[in-house]
Amino acid sequence: MKQSPFQLHAISCALTTLCFGMIGQANAAGFALNEQNASGAGVAYAGKAAIGEDASAAWFNPASMSRLKERQVVLGGHYIDLNGEFNNEGTTQPPGAPVGRNEGDFGEEGYIPNFHLVVPFNDRINFGLSVATPFGLKTDFQPDWIGRFQGITSDIKSLNINPSASYKVNEQWSVGAGVSVQKLDAKLTSASVVGLGAESLTTIAGDGWGYGFNLGVMGQLTPATRVGMAYRSAIEQDLEGNVTFGGPAAATQNSDLSSKIRLPASLAISSVTELNPKWQLLTDATWTEWSTIQQLRFDRQNAGALAAPIPVQDYEWKNSWRFAVGGIYKYSDTINLKAGVAYDITPVPDERRKVRLPDEDRITFAVGSQYKFDKATTFDVAFQYVMPDKAKIDSTEQTATGPNRVLGTAEGDAFILSGQVSYKF
Repeated sequence: MKQSPFQLHAISCALTTLCFGMIGQANAAGFALNEQNASGAGVAYAGKAAIGEDASAAWFNPASMSRLKERQVVLGGHYIDLNGEFNNEGTTQPPGAPVGRNEGDFGEEGYIPNFHLVVPFNDRINFGLSVATPFGLKTDFQPDWIGRFQGITSDIKSLNINPSASYKVNEQWSVGAGVSVQKLDAKLTSASVVGLGAESLTTIAGDGWGYGFNLGVMGQLTPATRVGMAYRSAIEQDLEGNVTFGGPAAATQNSDLSSKIRLPASLAISSVTELNPKWQLLTDATWTEWSTIQQLRFDRQNAGALAAPIPVQDYEWKNSWRFAVGGIYKYSDTINLKAGVAYDITPVPDERRKVRLPDEDRITFAVGSQYKFDKATTFDVAFQYVMPDKAKIDSTEQTATGPNRVLGTAEGDAFILSGQVSYKF
């Protein structure tokens, strides 16, 4: 049986999120996550490429590992509470579709772990290893919400293993480099119209591996000011998965799928300035090459002879910036207090915003504290509040019975609680 428009629509919507991830109102714009340590969370990740505060330097800028003189391990975790709501402003459901819930909540909880290790080899060379989660979060609309034909559940996970090394050129300058092995994993669902008054559930599952590198340089410009620059390469992911449909004709509609997506490169420029013995000022500007995402193409694998090709998706994302400033106050020999603020610019054009990616500009406020338990052990805790702009959505997709236009505004916020322990050995 020839594939119907509802099948093509469901596949393209679900595969979009398979490639990108539904981050919604997470900390970084687009679908990236900054939460790779708790010591940086307290200053909204200002100064991240220059501070070299603990073993997480191996991730943020391998050159800054040169500041560490002892072996150190960092274990951290982050709890993210995303609160999101879609406010309907004229959505029209496909002709004949069952009436849906007028509004949709898409908030969900998420947990992000990370691990970092730095081992000095000699006075000039350090080796590092980071295991981090640079992309991913989970969102979940109600199964009967009014926009279910363009997305219900998105569960995206990533894992990045990043060995690295630093070299201290002299007392002022250090350089570093590393390689990344990255996996993406996703499970996605959406509704499909199968006839007047009837619908079914479409599920996408898939994963892929990609490889990249990162470079860094750090310099002590003056006795009080240190700067760092860190670059992460783009990573091309080869994704393989499958699509399954509910309903009596599912066996003839299901198939394997493959796709390629080029995840963006990024460049961070940071500074740390000792204002006086008590205060540090930190800054950061991070550029992300989101323009790598212009179109998505998908290929069916092992499909039936009558299976139609999957339409190309146009996104036309643009490059974006993130700016952050923060401060660290040395309250005592054992306690540091931290605060920071960041501003993210979305890469998503207003006319290309989708249900699964209601991304907008956002401001992040952060506070944190660091406690040195003894000479070997340090604890960090941080809290971030993410406040995005309202995201206008006007997205129309075709179904088997006619067009489905989702028109409304997505709004919400996120709370992020971070903690870590650092241990020298």
